[in-house]
Amino acid sequence: MKHLRLGALCSAVLLFVLSIPFACQKEKDSSKVPEGQQRVRIFLSDNPVNFDKVNVDIRQVIVQVIPDSCRGRDNNGNDCYDDDEYRCSVWDTLDIRPGVYNLLDLSNGTDTLLANGFTIAGRINKIKLVLGTQNSVVVDSVSYPLTLWNNNNTVTIQVRGQDIDEVTSDELQLWLDFDAGASIVKVSNNRFVLKPKLKLFVPARTAGLKGKVWPDDARAVVSAVANGDTLIAIPERHDGRFKIRGLRGSSALVLINATRNGYRDTSFTVNLQAGRDTDVGTIRLRN
Repeated sequence: MKHLRLGALCSAVLLFVLSIPFACQKEKDSSKVPEGQQRVRIFLSDNPVNFDKVNVDIRQVIVQVIPDSCRGRDNNGNDCYDDDEYRCSVWDTLDIRPGVYNLLDLSNGTDTLLANGFTIAGRINKIKLVLGTQNSVVVDSVSYPLTLWNNNNTVTIQVRGQDIDEVTSDELQLWLDFDAGASIVKVSNNRFVLKPKLKLFVPARTAGLKGKVWPDDARAVVSAVANGDTLIAIPERHDGRFKIRGLRGSSALVLINATRNGYRDTSFTVNLQAGRDTDVGTIRLRN
C-alpha cells in the first residue's frame, strides 16, 4: 500500500510539472493579437469639479471600426477609405468592468484602464459609451441623483488619427478625458443633470503641467488655458499636488483661484512641450 501511494504521488507531481509549460504557453498565446484583428485599450481620466464625488455608471464601451478592406489609395498613393465607409463599418464591444466610477478618483494625472479587447483591424472612427442609471454627485457630504440629459444613456465620441497612440500596428491606445465640471448641469439646489462632455488626448502628443499650491486653507482651483481650451485641476488636500494633462499649444496661461479664507488669486504664463510635464514648483498664496 505504501508503494502504491508513493507511485500515485509521483504521477501527480509529474503531471503538475508537465502542465507548467503548457499553462505558460497558453497564457503567452492568449496575449497575441489574432490575425486580422487589433487590440484596443481605452483609459479614462478626469477634468475635475469642486464636488466630493462624481459617480458615473458605465455599462458598455463600443468602438466603430472601418475595416482595412474598405481602405484604398488616392491619386498620391496615400491610404484612404471609400466614400461609403459607414456601410462597411463594424461596431465591436470591448471588455470592461461595468459599474460606478468616481471620476474624482481619476484627477491630477491619474487614469484607469476602462476598456480592453480585440476589434477587427482597421481605423477607429467612433467610441460609444453606454451609461446606466446609478449616477450621482456628492456635495458637502450630501448625495444627489444625477439624471441623464433627455434620458439619453449613450455618448458618442468622434476619433481622429491624432487621438490614437499606436504602440504597434495592431496595438492601439486611447485616453478619454471625462470633463466632470462641464458635464454636470445644476438645474436647482437639489437637482443635477449629467450631459457628458468627453475628449480624447494622447499623453505623448500633448503637454502636461504639474506643481503644488499652498496653503490648503485657500481651497485653490488651478486652471490652464492653452490653444483656446481650458483644463482644470484641484490640488490634493494632503500635499497641494496637482497635475493637468492633455494641453495643446506652446504655452498656457495658468490661473490659480483661491476660493476661501481671503487668499489672493494669482496667474502666470508657462511654456509647454509635447510629451513633457512643465513643473511650476510650489506656489504659496498670500492673504
